[in-house]
Amino acid sequence: MLNKSFSWSSFVNAYLRENTQWALTHHEQGVKAIRIDLENQRYILFPLHYFSKVGIHGFTGDILLCKQGKNAPIKFEKALALLVQNADNIAVFSQTHINEFIAQALQSQHFIKASLSAHPGLKHLKTGPLNFIEAEQGLLAGHNFHPAAKSRQQLTDDQWAKYSPEFAAKFQLVWLQVSREVMVGEADEDSLDAYLSTLISQSAPALLTKNNHTHAVIPMHPWQWQHLKTLSSIQMLLNDKLVVELGEYGLTWSATSSVRAICQPDVAFQLKYSLNIKLTNSVRMLSVKECKRGLRVFDACQTNIYKEWQAHYPEFNVLQEPAWCGLCFNGEIIEESIFLFRENQQLNQKNESLVLATLCQLPIDNDHHLLLEQLNQVSKYNRITLQEAAERWFKAFSEKVILPLFDLQANLGLVCLAHQQNIVIEFEHGLPCKTFIRDCQGFGFSKLGIAQFNAHCKDITYEIEHHWSQDQIARYFPYYVIINSSYAVIAALSMLGFGNEQSWCNKLHNTLSSIADSAIDSLCLQQVLKQSHFQCKGNFYCYLTGDNENTIEDPAVIYFDMPNLVAQTERQED
Repeated sequence: MLNKSFSWSSFVNAYLRENTQWALTHHEQGVKAIRIDLENQRYILFPLHYFSKVGIHGFTGDILLCKQGKNAPIKFEKALALLVQNADNIAVFSQTHINEFIAQALQSQHFIKASLSAHPGLKHLKTGPLNFIEAEQGLLAGHNFHPAAKSRQQLTDDQWAKYSPEFAAKFQLVWLQVSREVMVGEADEDSLDAYLSTLISQSAPALLTKNNHTHAVIPMHPWQWQHLKTLSSIQMLLNDKLVVELGEYGLTWSATSSVRAICQPDVAFQLKYSLNIKLTNSVRMLSVKECKRGLRVFDACQTNIYKEWQAHYPEFNVLQEPAWCGLCFNGEIIEESIFLFRENQQLNQKNESLVLATLCQLPIDNDHHLLLEQLNQVSKYNRITLQEAAERWFKAFSEKVILPLFDLQANLGLVCLAHQQNIVIEFEHGLPCKTFIRDCQGFGFSKLGIAQFNAHCKDITYEIEHHWSQDQIARYFPYYVIINSSYAVIAALSMLGFGNEQSWCNKLHNTLSSIADSAIDSLCLQQVLKQSHFQCKGNFYCYLTGDNENTIEDPAVIYFDMPNLVAQTERQED
């Protein structure tokens, strides 16, 4: 039976995390519920099968509107309107903002329901085992805390099916022949031409003859190419024959969970594109400065300093982004045309690998959970109980995924804002055995990092825009690595009945404490281990403002204090 709350849990969890007018109450027959008081002595009840201290609640799927002692079931669409009216800070928003917010939240519900109906591998997705692409295209509910986790503002329904991973989308790329006068880009080690030649030969070999000393052949995401053709700069390049559209050619590519990154298992690189589509809080545009981040991370990871560090964590891998490419007009880079090359970890990959977000998403039905399937493998292979399997699994996760991220920050000064959608885990007999971190746009350097790499990498200096202060690191790093990623695993394990959330937080505390004495820069680590609160991003109100998160001058304004359960080792749940 399908999980009735699957399409709306992320909205309600986001609402509860950022609003105060609610309480946990007893409902009936031992069932607890979230109660939200409304005007006119009315209230809404969300009955629970699991209450989460980290906020990832398990809802039964029922929604009740209560007045004058009587409970009546209502649909989520009605509940949504009532909740928005009751939000703590709703008075500061215009009705236009509120209406658009509701429309996008409803569009997200519609999208999730449509993908549940149309996904060709839904039955297999519930149980696994999944390969990389299946897991990427299995993230159907999206972010655990977002009012419109699957909103696609610029896509029509037929474009959803064609380009969205949730519909198992596969498509050919549009290839262009461009004058080298209007092609821009950078690459490390090999030349940009070498990367393009590899891409063409592996993906669209019929076009190799069109790649020469005066013209290059480059691929475009078909949706973005349609958008680019509306720009006057691109229209003039087409009119002047500096850009020629060759059409769709070659192998089909699969959309990954981010929509704008695409994968072809037989090509050495994945590609990540600028897409003028707002997904969650941001319009997914690539900028030159973001591409340069990837080049700096690539440089840092070639140094002996990094290689010596990685020898302690040989199963931990950063997926490199060593080149980018795009078009320019009158000497100005057209950032909407940018795409970058990302190392494809799927080449010669044999074991099961899953993006963490799919592994931890709320179950699609009431009988299956992908994480439970992993624990069953561990239990059967090692002939141990499921509880013992859960403990062994979490130990491997903590040591192979979370600990290296903290060690990398504390001892090399390379800071990775690794949220659960950018962590891919490879499994062997159900246990995490390798970690792949992607999206180098989410990397920065601390003062320690600049000092470590400056002498070896000419472009890593104190002036780079992703040289982050201690305040920035203390705000962003725990949010992504603990609140977003670790808490998702902890809630999933606890919801499945394997211990309580505080006990898993205590185990994570013990693992992270193992590097406390050896850390060169221990400030952020000590804050996670000892500080009562850390800061959490507020997706509900960020989205309600309508702002593009990537262009907010000071993103600190969308963060708020949240209790730090990892530091509260002396406290246990009832």
